[in-house]
Amino acid sequence: MNELQKILDESVTKLFEARVDREFLTRTEEAGFSQELWDLVEEQGLPQVLVSEDGGGMNAGWADAYVVVRACGRHGVPLPVPETMLGRWLLERAGAPLVDGVIGLLPQTVRLGANGHYSAECARVPWGRDAACFVGATDGGELVVFDTAQASILEELNLAREPRDTVHFREAKPLGRHALDLPPDVVRWLGALLRSAQIAGAAAGCLEMSVRYTSEREQFGRLLSQFQAIQHHLAELAGAMASVDTMAHSAFTALDTLGFKATGRDARFEIAAAKCRASEAVEMLTRLSHQVHGAIGFTYEYALQFLTRRLWSWRAEFGAHGEWGEVLGRTAVEQGGDRVWAYLTN
Repeated sequence: MNELQKILDESVTKLFEARVDREFLTRTEEAGFSQELWDLVEEQGLPQVLVSEDGGGMNAGWADAYVVVRACGRHGVPLPVPETMLGRWLLERAGAPLVDGVIGLLPQTVRLGANGHYSAECARVPWGRDAACFVGATDGGELVVFDTAQASILEELNLAREPRDTVHFREAKPLGRHALDLPPDVVRWLGALLRSAQIAGAAAGCLEMSVRYTSEREQFGRLLSQFQAIQHHLAELAGAMASVDTMAHSAFTALDTLGFKATGRDARFEIAAAKCRASEAVEMLTRLSHQVHGAIGFTYEYALQFLTRRLWSWRAEFGAHGEWGEVLGRTAVEQGGDRVWAYLTN
């Protein structure tokens, strides 16, 4: 870690360890969006990590932002910190005014009508009900911003009981249209990138809880961690977590070095590989975590299920492993056997 990453890691760990525990997660699932925690997150500038210093941010890179996004997954933070971080980065990239509060990301490409208005049904928008505005990329090379008053919202939840709302637009006129030097599918791709880091963080949390539990719990006069079968499960769990963590971190780093563009070699391969592996690993991560915990891991009173329910939710968001596996396969076929290694390593 560089100096900024160390500072970010210490800061977010201190905040989330003090504020996000089982009791808090339980209350949030019942009461909804926590404005108190959001204010603390804003106070520390976490959604502004990728924004320039002139815009009031930290001017950090994606590899630095990985620390924050991973921590959100590690602690099961029930707030749209990663989504708003991406939204503000897009706004600044397009030269649009930055927006206070939660930013609702429109996952699919926005296709405006001939009159410049937008009519569509956008499914599974993270925290749509709590958004200050909605942001999306068009197929015409623009970033568009919509007022929440222009949309009607059907409130829905994912398995983790986090808002994943259906947002209906009917002849909505954008508040702003700004030229964007990024492909129209940028939200889906970078949304997948964020979820890979959150899965890596939640996987680390599951491993930590499993190691701690098996080191404290006794069965037949021995610690669970002394049983060979349990040791084998923990080793498999650690290996899966490490692979997800490494690939997700590599994808964030690749975005810094290669960028994201319509043509040529960019970070798409690394992003697809990270999300494919992260989504694929969820079954093993959750199964092994619950196996070493036994029946207690499934109870609502124990914190493990807050992480595993998020893992099952995030695995399919912004594309499941099948979709991203097809992307990897098509890339390999396009490059051919003689060029694929050079493509990966250059």
